[in-house]
Amino acid sequence: MPTVKSNDADIYYEVHGQGQPFLFFSETACSGEIWKLYQVPEFAKDHMVIIHDYRGTGRSSKPSVDYTTRMFCDDAVALLDHLQVKDAIVLGHSMGGRVAQLLALDHPERVKKLILASTGASFPGGAGLPLQMCKEMIEWGYEKYLREHTLQVGFTDEFAKSQPERLEEFFKVRLAHLGPVEFYLRHVLSRQGHDTSARLKDIRMPTLVLVGENEGDPKVVMTHRMSSDILAQGIPGAKFVMLPKQKHNYFASDPDTVHKVIREFISM
Repeated sequence: MPTVKSNDADIYYEVHGQGQPFLFFSETACSGEIWKLYQVPEFAKDHMVIIHDYRGTGRSSKPSVDYTTRMFCDDAVALLDHLQVKDAIVLGHSMGGRVAQLLALDHPERVKKLILASTGASFPGGAGLPLQMCKEMIEWGYEKYLREHTLQVGFTDEFAKSQPERLEEFFKVRLAHLGPVEFYLRHVLSRQGHDTSARLKDIRMPTLVLVGENEGDPKVVMTHRMSSDILAQGIPGAKFVMLPKQKHNYFASDPDTVHKVIREFISM
């Protein structure tokens, strides 16, 4: 099992294909396995695709300490050092986009192009666990919460009704490497405590900001649509693309369109 040592954790990783390095960061508390559904088969055709499990997820170590997005960034740097990668295309989805921002800001020599998918620079208000999330997790239980919340924010009703097999395939992978609830909460806290809002102007590499057209949750103060707008306006020269009729998990619901947009961007 390939792992790299990063401070107090062993980080599991996989490399697929050859060519320009392409590093993927997944959403909150999600292992790198999720990228093997669609993105690895597509981009490993002509790239060196690098996926990994965050500490606290999948096959990586699960130290019981406070997690931060900077810690996840340091783990990624250790992985890039191990693989001797200097100039990767870096894609971060949701929480992964926050980690990707830190990598671009603190290690710009590592990032050739940056793709920020349905993510943001900060959260309004104080850090901590969202009250609505805690309420639903208590009412539904951990695994049911994760499934129901992901279904609500990630997929349109039309997709869920017309593509039940693809939806179940997604959840089979998403839930297969689900870690103990402790580490899910540690990831949420790291996400909520992230703030790069004052540093967006310092991101200088070509940047693509992606978001789904239907990403708007009335129960939250800051939606992915709103936070993506802030990124696109704050990062000099950022390219902004809104994906029609999509919600948060468009990497699974409409991979062909997403891949087309990404390939156009990385070929520029």
